[in-house]
Amino acid sequence: MKKEFVKLISIIIVLSLGIILISGKPVIKTFTTTKNSDNIVLTKNFSIQDALSLQEAFVDVIARVRPTVVSIVTVYTYKVEMPEFYFGDPFEEFFREFFELPYPKKERQKQRYQQYKAEGGGSGVIISPDGYILTNEHVVKGATEIKVIVNIDGNKKEYRGKIVGKDPRTDIAVVKINAKNLPYAKLGNSDKIKIGEWVIAIGSPFGLEQTVTVGIVSALRQRVRVERREYREFIQTDAAINRGNSGGPLCNIYGEVIGINTAIYAPTGVFSGIGFAIPINQAKSILDTLIQKGKVPRGWLGVEIVPVDEAIANQFGLSKKQGVLINRVLKNTPAEKAGLQRGDIIISVKTKDKTIEVNSPQELQDVIFSLLPKEKVELKIIRNKKEQTVEVVLGELPEKPQQVVEEEKEKKEESYTWLGHKFINLNDELREKLGIEADVEGVVIQKINYDDKNYEELGLYEMDVVVSINRKEIKNISQLKDVLKTVDIKKGVVFDIIRNGKQMFVSFIKQ
Repeated sequence: MKKEFVKLISIIIVLSLGIILISGKPVIKTFTTTKNSDNIVLTKNFSIQDALSLQEAFVDVIARVRPTVVSIVTVYTYKVEMPEFYFGDPFEEFFREFFELPYPKKERQKQRYQQYKAEGGGSGVIISPDGYILTNEHVVKGATEIKVIVNIDGNKKEYRGKIVGKDPRTDIAVVKINAKNLPYAKLGNSDKIKIGEWVIAIGSPFGLEQTVTVGIVSALRQRVRVERREYREFIQTDAAINRGNSGGPLCNIYGEVIGINTAIYAPTGVFSGIGFAIPINQAKSILDTLIQKGKVPRGWLGVEIVPVDEAIANQFGLSKKQGVLINRVLKNTPAEKAGLQRGDIIISVKTKDKTIEVNSPQELQDVIFSLLPKEKVELKIIRNKKEQTVEVVLGELPEKPQQVVEEEKEKKEESYTWLGHKFINLNDELREKLGIEADVEGVVIQKINYDDKNYEELGLYEMDVVVSINRKEIKNISQLKDVLKTVDIKKGVVFDIIRNGKQMFVSFIKQ
């Protein structure tokens, strides 16, 4: 009897489902909760029809926005110095030596440049019908050629792009193509973004054009540092973003661009659920300036600053934690000219409109960067436990931080010449140029002076990287000098070098 009852119930359930399917009226429901003004939990029915409506909204947005998203292909040209024999027939040397066509050995070692090209890529979004395209500055940085691929309803067309403006600080750039009547995206208001709202990312990850992914706003980050760049107010999303998505739009459910996809947190090198976009309001605030002037001029003091913690407040005689401490005043900067000193604590900035208190390095930077070069400001500082006012005429923020410029200058100037061979320290620029791994240290032969009276043909070429001499490690010019003091070329010397990406030993002994 019990089995028959269970069987009967099963038949009734199956028949009920059949009726539901035939009638076409979905009745499966879930519930969402909300709160009213009195903080009372309310429930709301959510049906499959609502899900279908959401799906149609995605389809509609994607259909409208996809034609405005472009693929950007960047071409980079670089030169590598190569010995002359790499460019000719190896038998040429034989004929010159033995058929009365000799030339000096120093000519055989003369360097030539071999030019190479490499490609990079990213995305962009058309923001006007006459071909202005918004993208990331890092997508087009250093490119010698830019190709923009527009894809409208499957009809592809390639244009030559030109950078009309770029701003490394916000990582925003504008590229222009010669075209008319293009579809363009609507720019939204990123100040209204809420955590949890739907977002759509469109771009060309791994070169796959107009790829669409969907997710939500996961968080709003005040400060994120990615590859030596500091970003403010990043939009964090779980919509899949990968390499090649950079510069593409992040849209809301209304089809408005609310961000520019820029970076990912990827320990494995691919998307891991955390992507970042620059809020579109940051781009909107500088768009006109970028298009008209090509860059965004910003005020600049020329100081290194650190936050004031409790220990600093106590030692510097402050009644509370306030302001920012000047850790270093850079040379030949507005700060130095105004008389600011290391150890001064800046507590406020007075502009022509208002006085702004600053309690963190970010606050001071935001105030100064919002002003124009040559603008006067009054800084209220605490020096030797006493308040005073310093007037500063702001300079213009350089593309590279002053400290980096000074360090690079010092590195370039530090050199040593031995037997006609000029050595310099191996730096990041040379590592990239020569294809040397980041953890390799050594010195580079910058130039060989064959007319030097002390010149010896050691068997080394320009751009050789020397990592050891006589099995003694060489990491910099200072170590090179010390090791060379112990070298007797009459007894012989062995160099451990990297040439054209290959490590080898080169030996020399003076006869």
